[in-house]
Amino acid sequence: MTVDSSSFASAIRAFAEQNADWVFFDDATLEEHATDWGRWKFETPGAVARPRGTEDVVALVNYCREQGIPLTPRAHGHSQSGQSTSDGGFVLDIRSMNEIRGIDEATGTVDCDGGVVWRVLCDYTVPRGYVPRVLTNNLAVCVAGTISVAGIGAASFRYGLQADNVTELEVVTGEGEVIVCSREQNRDLFDVVRCGYGQFGIITRAKVMVRPCKPKVRMYHLLYDDLGVFMKDAERIMDPEDDKYHTLESRSAPCPIFTKRIGEGIELAKGMQMYAYWLYPLFLTVEYDEGEDPNDAEFIDGLNYYQNLGVVEYTQLEFLNRLEPVFELWHRANAWDMAHPWMEVIMPWDVAQSYIEFAQENLPPQALGAGGHVLLWPACTVSSDSPLFMHPEGKFNMGWGILPAVPQKFLDQALNSLDMASEMAIGYGGKRYLSGYITFDTPEKWAAHFGDKWDLVCEAKKRWDPSGILAPGFIQYPWEN
Repeated sequence: MTVDSSSFASAIRAFAEQNADWVFFDDATLEEHATDWGRWKFETPGAVARPRGTEDVVALVNYCREQGIPLTPRAHGHSQSGQSTSDGGFVLDIRSMNEIRGIDEATGTVDCDGGVVWRVLCDYTVPRGYVPRVLTNNLAVCVAGTISVAGIGAASFRYGLQADNVTELEVVTGEGEVIVCSREQNRDLFDVVRCGYGQFGIITRAKVMVRPCKPKVRMYHLLYDDLGVFMKDAERIMDPEDDKYHTLESRSAPCPIFTKRIGEGIELAKGMQMYAYWLYPLFLTVEYDEGEDPNDAEFIDGLNYYQNLGVVEYTQLEFLNRLEPVFELWHRANAWDMAHPWMEVIMPWDVAQSYIEFAQENLPPQALGAGGHVLLWPACTVSSDSPLFMHPEGKFNMGWGILPAVPQKFLDQALNSLDMASEMAIGYGGKRYLSGYITFDTPEKWAAHFGDKWDLVCEAKKRWDPSGILAPGFIQYPWEN
């Protein structure tokens, strides 16, 4: 959807002036919403709406539909290619809808608004003996946002995505209808707003699945120096018949060595460059009650790690916030304000080792920047029922991602290298994780990504957002060219 922002600027201003208590167009607010976590794409919205409830969302959607104004849902803006920005249109900042209504122990769910931050939700549920079944590493994101993308975390190998772990959603569609949907009711809408990237409706409320949790967490730090051995152990850990592991988390960790000569490939520079020896930390957890003492030897028995680096003890909330020291490092190193074009792929299990080792061989460790890292997450795909979460076929997949912090003067060079890594991953049969650095600029590329679900995506857009006002400019539809 290509729009001329000047054509609806006056309409935006009129609506904002009529609803000045929840719609804002001051310079500070517009600047705050002019980019996302990626910090390389900048678009200034015409106004920012902070709805007080579902009725405000309906009023804004209907106005945008009548006036032909684009409307982009957003919370903390953790996307990395401008998916949560708008060039002259409305940004709907869902963070203002943040009520938690309570836990239903009978159904194992917590009822909350879409703008509730996961950290706040955990602060509510953990003292009551429950924890959301899947949590992303960064808890400073909101419920509606991660459900709309997918939401992968350390428990996804067992429970799937955050998008899989909801039982009911309240959605405002692109036609201004308020529809409650679930696996039993209005399933066609339920299946496209989960991992739907705000294309078909705005999630205003969710019933999130929780599980009973224990107050103490012990994390085992294991180190591998062989990716193939790591993957064999990961298969064993992900065995659905073995439920002793609560979470599985891992990294690709570069150990900078020296310089070497490089040839053609996906290198950042020709000639000589730094290179790394890659190690694979694996973190496993077990929960336990006060007074219990888990059997460490039994827990890691049979795993073929290179080194056992010991254990770390946490309270439940400390464990959920375990990455806060990393985020503090990013702030101190000024990496927080740099560009973050994160490139994440989901690879077929049988070719993952070949792809990852080749890509890492050509990845200089300094390219990650201060606080940047390479993500590695084994996944059991049978645990997901979200149709629009695209991943290769097979029981197991391997997620891999380059998560750098890039100074602006090196951004073009970094983006070129990420493009090549992305294309190579797709050539290997991989799929992209769509919250990240995405450069699919034609309907054909989107059709290739969604495969046999492309018709479903196009039909859902026509049905639930026929005016094309929701989050335009990201997914490229055939009728827009």
